[in-house]
Amino acid sequence: MSTLDNPNERVDQASVSPWPTGLRYGLILGLVLVTVSLVMSLTGLVDPANQDNPTNWIASILSYGIMIGAIVVAIRQHRDGELGSFITFGRSFFMGFIVVLIASVISMIYTYVYFTMIEPGMIENILDASREKMIEGQGMDEDQAEQALSMMSWMFSPVAMTIIAGVGSLFMGAIFSLIVGAIMKRNPPEAV
Repeated sequence: MSTLDNPNERVDQASVSPWPTGLRYGLILGLVLVTVSLVMSLTGLVDPANQDNPTNWIASILSYGIMIGAIVVAIRQHRDGELGSFITFGRSFFMGFIVVLIASVISMIYTYVYFTMIEPGMIENILDASREKMIEGQGMDEDQAEQALSMMSWMFSPVAMTIIAGVGSLFMGAIFSLIVGAIMKRNPPEAV
């Protein structure tokens, strides 16, 4: 805190680990996203089997908004509370990425538990909805739809769906971290 008392004194960024703050906000983000997802799923506001449901899109936008908010708060806390009000782009991106990485791991655990214990029949519901969409929406006959689904069957296991969700979350989080990091960077003034 002596840096805040003496603005001419700078904190060496290499001496301050981003991990404690990243872990804290990643844990918070992960738990909030799991809670929101669980509440929306149990109340019927979202339906993974019905991709045309508009509330699914609203839930995605809400989740992305929460993710961006957590990245902003974590970077601000790290920059202003730990680094003396300065942070490079790389450091701010890394902070956001740590937050998203931890939250993605928590979300992946939840996704696996969801598809294996909370709603074990959901994968079958997703397959049925996909089959129906192929037959009605794409004009396939039942044999063609079954053949297409059998080629994609590897994607419809709890492990595959967990990995796909985790990678997607990590990818979007990395993009958000790049954008937020670029906006929130505050390079220290050059030494005179």
